[in-house]
Amino acid sequence: MTPSKNPLIALVDLFRSPIDCFAAVYERPKWAFLPYLIIILGSFIFWGGYFNHVDLAWLQQAMQSQLGTVNEEVKQAWLTKEVLLAGEVFSDFIGRTAVIFLLALWLKMATKGSQYQHSYGKWLAASCFIMLPAFIGDIASYINVLFNHANILPNAADLNSINGLLKLPLNNPWAPFATTIPLLAPWYIALTYAAVGAWTDFDRSQAIIIAVLPWILTLIVWPLLILVA
Repeated sequence: MTPSKNPLIALVDLFRSPIDCFAAVYERPKWAFLPYLIIILGSFIFWGGYFNHVDLAWLQQAMQSQLGTVNEEVKQAWLTKEVLLAGEVFSDFIGRTAVIFLLALWLKMATKGSQYQHSYGKWLAASCFIMLPAFIGDIASYINVLFNHANILPNAADLNSINGLLKLPLNNPWAPFATTIPLLAPWYIALTYAAVGAWTDFDRSQAIIIAVLPWILTLIVWPLLILVA
């Protein structure tokens, strides 16, 4: 195991040799600021491209038909390109930041049984790197929008979520669930497993459980809440 020599190499090693990346992040947690900025930048790139290519008149009409009757005043105020773009970017910013903080909290709590204890800040740094594949999803979404001549609703255009494949309409009760569950969850799980394996004395099965459990709980609890509602 050879720790990455600088933040840029750490980004490359995350995909090539995650163990080397996390070894370096353990020593230099401040490097996590770079992948976090990239994750947020990816949202700007994708949604900026989306709203530059989509037919806004079609989008407004489609959203009105799926969300119910919207009067002209509300349409002019909320269904503008600027407001819709700001809403999507802000939603991604809040959502991705929350996931990073919650994942770090989970890793801090789930690894209490290890003899190697690390601060919440270190797990926060690891979580920033773990979530970096979201940027790959943003670029894939941007390319899809760029070369797709058909109009697509925002919740179906984002290939970071499984709704990018299912394309459920906005008024479908399962749409929020499909939009939130990441299509790249297996990748996040693999990187979480690598981080736990590198930073703790847990065996392989324990590391796998820690990496998989939060996503399994999400897949089970959320559908139950939808069914009950």
